[in-house]
Amino acid sequence: MKLNLILAVLVVTLAYVTCRNLRKETPVVETPIEEGATSYGGYPSSHGIYSSNPDSAPPIQNATPPRRVHVPIENLPPASASRKAYLNTGWWHLTMAYQPNDSTIHHQYQPKWIKFHEDQTFDVLIGGKVVERGKWGWDDPKNEIYLSCQDPYINNTWSIQDKGFVMIWKGNTAINLTGTQVRVVSNKTPPPVTN
Repeated sequence: MKLNLILAVLVVTLAYVTCRNLRKETPVVETPIEEGATSYGGYPSSHGIYSSNPDSAPPIQNATPPRRVHVPIENLPPASASRKAYLNTGWWHLTMAYQPNDSTIHHQYQPKWIKFHEDQTFDVLIGGKVVERGKWGWDDPKNEIYLSCQDPYINNTWSIQDKGFVMIWKGNTAINLTGTQVRVVSNKTPPPVTN
């Protein structure tokens, strides 16, 4: 009985000390949000969901393009020769994409092909025709590709998971807040030309 009483007092004392330490507020450091960025609950985000309908599925379909971000390619060292050779092996087809807030986002990626060049530029092709040009960089320690162009769906930094000549671009980097995942497959033949 005495042991139970001692344990109960010990638990109450530890709970009090823990709660007291948790109440000490740490200063909140606000990071500036880039122009055009949205904020959801005080956190920078690609899109904010500000409405809800408790009687049906959540309103998470958001077909607007992601916000434009500055991709700091100028801060990266030149890519290695092996990385340049890997990316320059063929034409990369963006075969599928998934994004939790937009189940139709794959339509923005599937017609696009990318041709990387050794001078760290790339072309975006649709129907075999160049529709966009940009610059690329590679952050080896983080295994991230940096793509800078005008296309809001491609322009960003992407965490890379690769196996052979298939890459999964994941939009979960310090800059890319979209949560989008894109499957990118290398092909030896150029994309078909369509009218």
